[in-house]
Amino acid sequence: MIALASNPPNTAPLHFPPASRHVVVAPQAAPQVDPKILVAAEKSARFEGEIQEHNLRNAKLGAWFVMVLVPFCAILDWLAYPSQFWDFLLLRVFCSALCIPLLLALDRPWAARFHRVYPVILPLLPALAICLMIYFSGDGASSYYAGLMLCLIGTSFVFHWTFREIGFTVALVLAFYLAATVPNLKFDGDLRSIGLFINNTLFILLTCVILYCGSRQHHAIRLREFVNRCKVEAQREELTRRNEELSSTLQRLRETEAQLNQSEKLASIGRLSAGIVHEINNPLNFVKSALYVLKKKTRGLPDETVDSMTEILHDISEGVDRVASIVADLRTFAHPENKGACPVSLNLAQAKASRLMAKQVGDAGAILQADIPDDFVALGDENHIIQILLNLLQNSLDAMEGQESPEITLRATRDGDDLLLSIRDNGSGIPEDHLQRIFDPFFTTKEVGQGMGLGLSLCYRMMQGMGGTITAASRAGMFTEFTLRFKPAAAPAAV
Repeated sequence: MIALASNPPNTAPLHFPPASRHVVVAPQAAPQVDPKILVAAEKSARFEGEIQEHNLRNAKLGAWFVMVLVPFCAILDWLAYPSQFWDFLLLRVFCSALCIPLLLALDRPWAARFHRVYPVILPLLPALAICLMIYFSGDGASSYYAGLMLCLIGTSFVFHWTFREIGFTVALVLAFYLAATVPNLKFDGDLRSIGLFINNTLFILLTCVILYCGSRQHHAIRLREFVNRCKVEAQREELTRRNEELSSTLQRLRETEAQLNQSEKLASIGRLSAGIVHEINNPLNFVKSALYVLKKKTRGLPDETVDSMTEILHDISEGVDRVASIVADLRTFAHPENKGACPVSLNLAQAKASRLMAKQVGDAGAILQADIPDDFVALGDENHIIQILLNLLQNSLDAMEGQESPEITLRATRDGDDLLLSIRDNGSGIPEDHLQRIFDPFFTTKEVGQGMGLGLSLCYRMMQGMGGTITAASRAGMFTEFTLRFKPAAAPAAV
């Protein structure tokens, strides 16, 4: 068998002189092995493993062939040597019986270790039986030599013979044949039997030469096929790896593009909001001043007029406050404050937000549960975190309106070095076509007058300002969950 790679030469034992107490012997560095030698050795072991698997699989087929065909060919004995039919039949049955232990041994663990025995012993069993029949027939020119060639040719098709195996097997078959025929040759002047013996021997020799050359060629073809298959597998693995890298790169490009689009939208809306805030603030201040004067003027009016005027002025004041609140949101959106990141206890932040929302949660009949360890300290701004939680809790209450058992759960977990704070409700959920747009400025599904669609956009910008992210997951009619990702703080927050 042609080796795929030569083994590295044996290393001679190292002899160290006896070290004195003044000599310090440094430890020898481990020898470096060429990676190409390791790869070649691995491929050689794999090739040997494939031959082993092939031999074990086909040994079962070969054993059954011998067990069935050797007794079946007893019909030839009936035609060629009828007087010795029963003796030869007994010999054939004994040959088939010897295959039973070989067949049963295939299920033993050590069969893999001795798998190369089967390509030799399986053809030798019927060959030995045929040679014994030739010997007992007394015919040195017996036509049963053809059975020997059949054994060799059949084995060459069933097994992957190595040169050593085929040489050993052919030599034994020739030895069996000569031992069975030479004693039966008659040198009495009749050259016909001698000629037939020589003719039969030459046929066997030519068959062996053809099988030997064919085995070399077949082995070379198998070896080339194996090498080409290894190259194809390596190319396929490389292609798969590059495809994965390309897919990962494309995914990152899409995420970066989405972030750039979002940032561009926010920047455009921010510039627009800054102009609107500037234009609205001045007349809004005039209206507030006028309302203050009107409230003072109503004191001198009759009582019946004062009541109606007070009610009207109260409604106008509420409307102005609403406009002022919208302007404040626009100012925060256009010029978000960045106070710098500092350690913030997520548990304390949620506790403050929960106290501020306690009345709204109670009025909605909802259950608010929090599972945030005390040692979860994030880098950020406490006011921004509280404002984000207030916005998300208010959105959850709005989404759970009309639910039988409204429930909000706040839970903090770790994801590697990052801290995750999730806010989950069992409300109506967000439709899938809206989920990608919920962080866009002024996108809202609420009715007119119930919201401007800036709440989640502000949360998005504040999380960006703190170096974190906010994501959403939802299933319509089942739940909505927002996840805030924070960087951990190096030191605990001051309580």
